[in-house]
Amino acid sequence: MRKLILSIVLTLIVATSFGQWLGDDFYTMNFEDTSALQHLRIDSLTNQNNLWQVGSPQKTIFTSANSAPNVIVTDTINSYPTNDTSSFIIINVATGDGFVWPHTVILAGEYYVNSDTLTDFGTIEFSPDNGTTWVDLINDTAYSSYLSWQLPIPTLTGNSNGWQYFWVHLAQLGPVFNIQNGDTVLYRFTFFSDSVQTNKDGLMFDDLHFEDYVEDIEEIQNDNLISIYPNPVKDRLSIQTNQISSSVSIQIINYQGQILYNNDYFHEKFIDIQHLINGLYFLRYSDNNSFSIKKFIVNH
Repeated sequence: MRKLILSIVLTLIVATSFGQWLGDDFYTMNFEDTSALQHLRIDSLTNQNNLWQVGSPQKTIFTSANSAPNVIVTDTINSYPTNDTSSFIIINVATGDGFVWPHTVILAGEYYVNSDTLTDFGTIEFSPDNGTTWVDLINDTAYSSYLSWQLPIPTLTGNSNGWQYFWVHLAQLGPVFNIQNGDTVLYRFTFFSDSVQTNKDGLMFDDLHFEDYVEDIEEIQNDNLISIYPNPVKDRLSIQTNQISSSVSIQIINYQGQILYNNDYFHEKFIDIQHLINGLYFLRYSDNNSFSIKKFIVNH
């Protein structure tokens, strides 16, 4: 049976010229919708033996997609070879304020793995800066506290015995890496094989889902709207603005996205923060149709 392979042979290195046309803040890549496939890059220039192909799986174990007909898979027909490292990348431009807020940034999808346990395996990585830095979303320990996985965390080795769902919330990585709207963020999916031939099917993904948004915000962001001081702050945070408005709301949010302070009728010039524990927080100041987000550190 003829392979159904999508011919996407582009470099893994992404130029910033992709710009806003990759800035979808909510979409699912089912590998049939060509509008979503604009985000996909298969590294076939630096790795001519890259296994990843888009098509209908016709293998021993892999015989159908999660949502037919197409998936992305380590070869649509053949078992994976030995001593191989193959990757594909999803490119997104942060546009939904999910990283900036931080509010909601989600990576989700379905995977199916059939491999030699532990020695042949897959990884999912995230880059906040267009490929300069990579965070292993499954195995990393330095940034694991900023990730919120819907359990179980995906096991991309051995045999999943069918399609398995995964879901991870990434918004808290935004302030860690200072991700701003317009920044290019990457998701890299890799499969590694060792020197032992096991004639297994490998790894495939389907229905990869991406979200980057903040609920109920229609205002225009204006970071010059206010200034705050001192920063770090010990007991009282002062807020200064040149605007005069009868409609001001203020929120304070922690790293977990929890709203710790919410005042829709703010008329003061300072906020008492003595009740907050030491750490980094976000203040959102909303004035009519504009808003400003400021970071501040509490250090009692």
